[in-house]
Amino acid sequence: MKNWYIVQSHSSFENKVAGLIKEEADKAKISDKFEEIIVPTHDVTEVKRGKRVQRKKKYFPGYILMKSEMDNDLYHLIKNLKKSLKYANKIKVDFAIIVGEDEIKSRMFSVKNLKTGSQKKVKDTKVDYSSGFTTWINSLVVRFKNVILLTSLLGFVFALVGINKLSVENKFIDYFKPTTEIYQGLSLIDKKLGGTAPLDIIISAPESDLEINEEFEEDFDDFGIETEEYGYWFNSQNLSYLEEIHDYLEGRPEIGKVLSVSSAIKLAEIAKGETLDDLELALLRKVLPEDINNQLLSSYISEDDNQVRLSARVIESMDGLNRKNLIEEVKNDLIQNYDLSEEQFYLSGISVIYNNLLQSLFQSLIGSLTIVFSAIFIMFIILFRSFYMALIAMIPNLLSAASVLGIIGWSGIPLDIMTVTVAAISIGIGVDNTIHYVHRFLKEYELQKNYDLAIKNSHATIGRAMFYTSLTIVLGFMILVSSNFNPSVFFGIFTSFSMIVAILAALMLLPVLIRHLKPFGRNINGST
Repeated sequence: MKNWYIVQSHSSFENKVAGLIKEEADKAKISDKFEEIIVPTHDVTEVKRGKRVQRKKKYFPGYILMKSEMDNDLYHLIKNLKKSLKYANKIKVDFAIIVGEDEIKSRMFSVKNLKTGSQKKVKDTKVDYSSGFTTWINSLVVRFKNVILLTSLLGFVFALVGINKLSVENKFIDYFKPTTEIYQGLSLIDKKLGGTAPLDIIISAPESDLEINEEFEEDFDDFGIETEEYGYWFNSQNLSYLEEIHDYLEGRPEIGKVLSVSSAIKLAEIAKGETLDDLELALLRKVLPEDINNQLLSSYISEDDNQVRLSARVIESMDGLNRKNLIEEVKNDLIQNYDLSEEQFYLSGISVIYNNLLQSLFQSLIGSLTIVFSAIFIMFIILFRSFYMALIAMIPNLLSAASVLGIIGWSGIPLDIMTVTVAAISIGIGVDNTIHYVHRFLKEYELQKNYDLAIKNSHATIGRAMFYTSLTIVLGFMILVSSNFNPSVFFGIFTSFSMIVAILAALMLLPVLIRHLKPFGRNINGST
């Protein structure tokens, strides 16, 4: 597609530059990319030596209009044109702005009239970008810069409060909508079979009792009596103590079914009708078939009887389940109410592993974001070659990442493996927008030496590309809202939100900061 471009040169060298562009294009064999190269003029009448004389007068001294397709070859041809000029030190050749066809016809002049030399009065020689959405945003930046700064500050505070509300507690069953078969199946298992997620408590015999038992065993060996010694747990007294822990776990509302060596002993006691003594316990172990012994006893007590396992199942479908609190409360109760030392027992199973995974998400998130932002800041300094500009460019990216984490915190939705990645994606898109915008701004400022005009032109050019790219990404991620997998739904919603914040920060907050802080000093060419 061919568009209108303005090429700037020093006054009185316009025709020379226009001709040279055609010559260089012919040499490079890209003349087919040009439709027109004109120096706008109109006829004026002057009186010289008592006679009226008609002559051509340039509408815009120092400018050439060019309608062409723009690509890298043509761009570099014109940028390097100065090297081909005889009076290079007196001539400036550069791009100024891109002009639309409708704007040429309606705002500045008619191309047809320029060719015929019509003396149509030009009211405004500046290009008007007010028809574009991004230039409307630029007008908001000009008029409401203080409001934008205040809103951004309040948004940042709001985000920080929300980040303090972040939680990582989650239930696997909540990953699915209640109407799905997976959710209904897991709920049925919780109700009928006593829970889904295993939680194992492994308890060892106290070190002091192990030493006493060894001495006790040696004394009996001296008598030469043939006995079969059992370890710490397999006796009526300690099994009764273990049964108390078993009943405690079953009594917790978060826990459904609990299995341990006490379960088998309870069955035997129910059959007998009274508590088994030590001799009956030893006999029970002898008379049980091997397969039943493995299922009821060996699975829950070690061979030397000095370590037992209580296997509980957590009810995942329970409302208000907090897995972290459950694990911490069980540990505290075993220590305080059942006189177990921390070294004597530990918790294991899928529930503990999943809880540790979730708890590590938040810690790794903070550490990763710190490293990422440090690397981005260093990259900005290298790209923009300005510490001050790099510092300004970091602010919109910080706001974008903080906003999405803050809104997750305020919504009460816990972090999981998918939602924790939203912050990283928002940083990536935000950094991309920032680099595009600042790079274009630096190019425009190099030409104009004016913050207002450089920002306006940046909004009118790269700003539109950024806006439509972000809009496309938002619409693409919103498709995930239709998923039955809740993390995908949240991922789509929060990623879309982060894209919106990122583009608004790049097109509104970043220009306001540049205008207000002026990283390259005051305007050289005045204000617009």
